[in-house]
Amino acid sequence: LPVLFPGVSATLTLPGIAGIALSLGMAVDANVLINERIREELSTGKPLRAAIANGYNRAFTAILDSNLTTLIAAFLLFQFGTGPIRGFAVTLTIGLLASMFTAIVVTRTIFEILLSLGWIKSLPMLRFIRETKMDFIKKRRIFYALSVILILCGVFSYFKKGKDVYGIDFAGGQLQEYSFKTAPSIDQVREVLKESGMNDASIQQFKDNPKVILIKTQEDNSNVLTTKFKEKFPDQDVQVLRIEHVGPIAGKHLKTKAIYALIWSLIGILIYVAFRFKHINFAVAGVVALLHDVLIAFGFLVMTSRPIDLLSVTAFLTIAGYSINDTIVIYDRVRENARLNRKLSLYELINLSVNQTLSRTILTSFVTLMVVFAIFFYGGEVLSNFAFTLIVGFISGVYSTIYIASPLVFAWGSRRKSAK
Repeated sequence: LPVLFPGVSATLTLPGIAGIALSLGMAVDANVLINERIREELSTGKPLRAAIANGYNRAFTAILDSNLTTLIAAFLLFQFGTGPIRGFAVTLTIGLLASMFTAIVVTRTIFEILLSLGWIKSLPMLRFIRETKMDFIKKRRIFYALSVILILCGVFSYFKKGKDVYGIDFAGGQLQEYSFKTAPSIDQVREVLKESGMNDASIQQFKDNPKVILIKTQEDNSNVLTTKFKEKFPDQDVQVLRIEHVGPIAGKHLKTKAIYALIWSLIGILIYVAFRFKHINFAVAGVVALLHDVLIAFGFLVMTSRPIDLLSVTAFLTIAGYSINDTIVIYDRVRENARLNRKLSLYELINLSVNQTLSRTILTSFVTLMVVFAIFFYGGEVLSNFAFTLIVGFISGVYSTIYIASPLVFAWGSRRKSAK
């Protein structure tokens, strides 16, 4: 970062990597949008140069709206968030600005050069998903019910487990990591903890490195525990890898700031989408879908007994940015189709728009999920929760854009029309 942007002095942390991951996902999305538009122009019989020019022009508004929405959210996250969340906002902002420039300017320049030199005469493209004519709105109530059930299950698990759902970042306490010469028995480690009066401590043994033990306690017992381990395991060459302490007041402060950052970013998204699309229905439906994805990811974390910590919050913010980007692409197509097909009803417009953008939605999500799955399987225990949250959230994002946000726009639009 300091090399590319001398004015920014920042350390690359895990939340920063999350911002880069979202930037990559949106960069892929911008290029997929442009290529899909070029393919549509070519299918109408336009010459290659005209098809490329029209493809970029038609994709521009969707790219601009989706990136500006995320940039507004990133700005508000930076204003109201704490250190890790601000790091996420900084890398996300830099990544989005860079990806917008490369997608709109650099790739267009490359196309123009290749065309001028006569190196490309045609532009064949594979089509994995043929044109669909599915009715996505008809079964909306079934999907509403499914989403409500999943969210309620998560809420029930949250209240049942109480404070146990929070990691050390929010609940406070001490994190102690030890390495052993050979993988120790969890039962033996637990016995040492009981002898030291730490019955409520949690123990975690890494699958990719079973020689390492992670212990979380409410109080500072590191000196006692280190001494006990060396007494009970004299041949294991026990080493202290790290000791981190977070006080309960600091944990509460971090949790409050994270909630405020998320709320203000949602308000920013709501205002911008309402302004750009001239309808509050679009804005509210988009924010509802965004909240839906965050709640689904939160619920799955709680139900699978994974701790909620600052990395989880970073994942929620990443999901929010990705979800609203997906939704705005469909909104932009609805707006375009409304100008081109004035005789179509809102029901038909939304179904047509979702079908037209379905291949782009699946392709973009598939590419981004490949990266996240790689992080999940090869990123180790530290990134496991983060990657798991992103997997659930990104899948939920595709689902909510098609079956929650779009049908809600129709439902509320029809209700307003009936009222008038």
